[in-house]
Amino acid sequence: MKNASSPAQPVYLDHAATSPLRSEVWAAMEEALSCGFNPASVHAFGRRAHERLEASRAELSALLGCEPREIYFTGGGTQADNVAVLGFSRANVDRRPLVILSTIEHKACLQAAERAEKEGADVRMAPVDESGTVLLDSLEEALADAEQRPTLVSVMWANNEVGAVQPMAEIARLAHDRGALLHTDAVQAFGKIEVSVDRLPADMLTATAHKLGGPVGIGLLYCRDGVRLEPLTFGGSQEKALWPGTQNPLAAVGFARAARLAVEARDSETPRWLDMRLGLERSLKEAIPQLVVHAEDAPERLPHLLSVGVPGCDAAALLLRMDLEGIAVSGGSACSSGSTKGSHVLEAMGVGGIDEYATVRFSFGPGTSAQAVERAGRSMIRAISSMAARA
Repeated sequence: MKNASSPAQPVYLDHAATSPLRSEVWAAMEEALSCGFNPASVHAFGRRAHERLEASRAELSALLGCEPREIYFTGGGTQADNVAVLGFSRANVDRRPLVILSTIEHKACLQAAERAEKEGADVRMAPVDESGTVLLDSLEEALADAEQRPTLVSVMWANNEVGAVQPMAEIARLAHDRGALLHTDAVQAFGKIEVSVDRLPADMLTATAHKLGGPVGIGLLYCRDGVRLEPLTFGGSQEKALWPGTQNPLAAVGFARAARLAVEARDSETPRWLDMRLGLERSLKEAIPQLVVHAEDAPERLPHLLSVGVPGCDAAALLLRMDLEGIAVSGGSACSSGSTKGSHVLEAMGVGGIDEYATVRFSFGPGTSAQAVERAGRSMIRAISSMAARA
């Protein structure tokens, strides 16, 4: 029997950063250990590794609604975003390519576009409204001369910081009507909402395993047949030379299993996550009058992610207090951890200009319980009350 005085189990609500490796995924990878060899080798060990690699590619392609040959394994979502954005620009550099992004894209896309601009590309930004939704009129304006040169539109399917889901069907229509290609970073969306390139005609799409309870260090780029990209690294023919280097069949097995589990559980998990998110949102708003719910008015938000802000509150102190109570949450994107700058996403949405503004992002996963979410909410309310009393 558990000692009543023992500390409560920690609560992990940072699945948008990394969703811990699922036991089913570990079991699949453990079963495939005999295939942990170089899949490029011609001997029997290499052939078995190659078979598992390609079986995983086929499973992921089926989940995304594309052909296996259109799936390229990379080292993660950041690498896949770079190959899509910078690879497109470099493949068309002699024609002064146009790259259009929303102002709330992941830094992997934004900084790849910055590099492309230094190398001769024309880069334009499409703003978002206060809900974090891309302004379609502005995107259409940015596409005005797209038919005159190679053009790529890159818009994140669902934002990693605030959870706003973009009107991707309309964005795809606008891009394709002007002859532009569409890339979407679906890292947060895949496995949480319906993501399929046979339903949404994206030309490129990025996903990664560790947001789904798969292993860290493997991602994918879907690239439609006929799209021309320049490799960013050189030295091998793996992944059709687009991402050369020794492939990881064990990680690919884990990626495929995690994706399959996420997609199959999506219909049952979505309403459960949504109930928890709405309940947490209500309790925080009732207890903290100054609370701001980011992307509250977005037409659609991810069911498993809630981002809130508290004006006049020290962000580091709030997160530390919650951590000391065993509540693991984040202040926004894990990729910006340690940055001295504020969130470019919130700034683009018009949330900013305040010296002290604490952002807390709660994100749920397959093992998240309603009790854990309620406990996290109580922890945040206590922390805010205590900090206000000391002010």
